[in-house]
Amino acid sequence: MLERLDGLPFEDVQASFCAVIVDGWISQGVRHAMIAPGSRSTPLALAIVARTEIHVEVFHDERSAAFAALGVGLATGQPAVLLCTSGTAAAHFHAAVIESSLSHVPLLVVTADRPPELKDVGAPQTIDQTKLYGDAVRWFHDPGIADIVASGSWRSLARQSYASTVGVNPGSVHLNLPFREPLTGKAIDLSSERLPRTQILGSIGLSDSELQHAVALFESQKGVIIAGRGCGDASAISDLAESLGWPVLADSRSGCQGIPESVVHFDSLIRCQAFIEHQVPEVVLRIGESPSSKVLSQYVTKSGALQVHVSAFENTFDADSQVSMHISCDPTTFCRGISRLIKAASDPNHLSQWVSADQKARAIITKEFASSKNALSAPQVAFVSRASLSTGDNLFVSSSMPVRDLEWFGGDCSSLQVFSNRGANGIDGVIASAIGVAIATRQKTLVLLGDVAFLHDSSSLTALADRDVDLKIVVTDNDGGGIFHYLPQAEIVSEQVFEKLFGTPHQTDLVRLAQAHRLATFDCDSVEQLQKSLSTAGSCVIRVRTDRVSEVAIHQQLHELVSSTIVA
Repeated sequence: MLERLDGLPFEDVQASFCAVIVDGWISQGVRHAMIAPGSRSTPLALAIVARTEIHVEVFHDERSAAFAALGVGLATGQPAVLLCTSGTAAAHFHAAVIESSLSHVPLLVVTADRPPELKDVGAPQTIDQTKLYGDAVRWFHDPGIADIVASGSWRSLARQSYASTVGVNPGSVHLNLPFREPLTGKAIDLSSERLPRTQILGSIGLSDSELQHAVALFESQKGVIIAGRGCGDASAISDLAESLGWPVLADSRSGCQGIPESVVHFDSLIRCQAFIEHQVPEVVLRIGESPSSKVLSQYVTKSGALQVHVSAFENTFDADSQVSMHISCDPTTFCRGISRLIKAASDPNHLSQWVSADQKARAIITKEFASSKNALSAPQVAFVSRASLSTGDNLFVSSSMPVRDLEWFGGDCSSLQVFSNRGANGIDGVIASAIGVAIATRQKTLVLLGDVAFLHDSSSLTALADRDVDLKIVVTDNDGGGIFHYLPQAEIVSEQVFEKLFGTPHQTDLVRLAQAHRLATFDCDSVEQLQKSLSTAGSCVIRVRTDRVSEVAIHQQLHELVSSTIVA
C-alpha cells in the first residue's frame, strides 16, 4: 500500500485518507451525513458525497445540522456523520454533542481544522479545537495532517471512531481533521483491506444466581414499575409486571403504554390523595430513563420504598439519590430472568386498583378532549396531535411543557415512535432533531413544541420546504415561557419583574416567520381545525394560540377532574 501512495501530492493523500475513512464507516453501517457548508471540510465532504450508500443533507446552520444528526441517531441507533468547517462553526455543534452524551445517542462529529502552520498566527477561522467538547464526547482524536506513513492506520481509525460512538456507553466521538490547501485531490482506491462489520453490544446477561438477589427483594412485595426510554421490550416488562402483580407507570417514550398492566395517567392519579394513601409501594423498580413528572419523583421518595434501577448504561438516573441498587445490564434480559424465577406475586388487588383507576382517568380525559366547546388548550393539542398519527409514525416532543402535556394527558403512545432530547432537557434543536428523525426513517413525523423552542430553532426551517420529508410542526404559542408560571417565581415576584425575567414575551408572528421559509401554515383555535390541518399532506407549521396564565388553571382542572372521577 505504501508504495502505491509514495510520491503522491499531499492533496491526493488527503483525498485517499478521507476515502478510506468514509469506506470504513460505511462498512460499519453508517448511512447518513449532515454537512454544514464550508471550505476547509472539502476533502471529507467530497469523499462522503462520492458514496451513494450515504444519504447527505446540507444545513445552512451548524446547530441545526447537529441536532438533525442527533435525530438520525435517536431514530436508528446508528451514528450520522456530522461535518463542518474550521473555527466557530465547530462551536455550534456543542449543544447537540452534550445532548448526545447525556441521552446516549451515537454521533460521529467531524470538525475540519487548519494545519499547524496556521495556528496562533492570526489566520482566519482558526481556533483551538482540541478537545473542544470536553468530557461530553466518548473519544477525541486528532490524527494530524494525513501522512502516507500512517496510511496503514486509517481503516483502524474509522473502526475505532465508530465503535466508540455505539459501544457500551453510546454517545459522540469527535474527530478533528486538519487539512492543507489545495483541498481537492484524487483518491487512490484502497478498498482491498475491507473488514467485516463488527457488532458492538452494550449489554450483558445475568445468571440465575445474580438474579436471585433481586428476586428476594421483589417477591411478595407491594411495588410499582416505572418504565422510561430504554426500558427494553414491552412484552418482557408486561410478563414481569404480571408475575409480580405490579402496575407499570409508563411514560410516553417507553413503548409500554399499551400493555395490560400499564398506567398512563399516573401523574394525575398520584395527585389524588384519596387514591394514593392506599397505594404506598414497598419496592420501586425503575427501568430506563426517568419520566418528566416531578410529582412522581416526590411520591416515590415520600413512600420510603426500596428503589432498584436497571439500565443498559453504566450511569444512572437518580436525581434524588434514593436508589439503593443500580443494575447495569440489558433490561429485557433482566425482566425475563426475574419473571422466570418469581414464585409469589403481591396482593392481586394492588395491580387491579391501579389499572381500574387509570381506565377511569383515560375515559374522562378522552371525553373532555372530545368536546369542542372550549378553546384549544396545550394538553388537548398534545392529545389530538398524538391521535392524528398512525402506527409506526414518529412523534418528537420538546422539553418544557410539551413533554409533560404528552406524558400526563396525551394518551397511549405505544404504537408510535416517540422521541425527545431529554438528556440535557434543553429546548434547543428540537425542529432539527425532528428533521433528522424524519430523514432517517422516511416516516411521517410530528414535532410538538412551544413558541420559545420554535424561535430557538427557527434557523432549521431554512430549506425545509425543499426536503423530502413529511413533518408537521405543531406550536403551542403563548408568547413566552409558559412553564415558569408553574414555579414559585410566579407567586413570589411582582408581575412586572416576572414578565421581564421569566414570561419573556417575544411578540413574534410565528406564522409569518414560517411563511417566509415557504412553508404551509395553519392557525387553529378548534379541535376540528387542528384535526383538519394535521391531515394535510406535506410539511407545514400549525400554530395554536394559548394563554400562559389560564394554562395553569386548565392543568389543575384536569387533575381535579381525574381525582373526582376516581373518588366517585
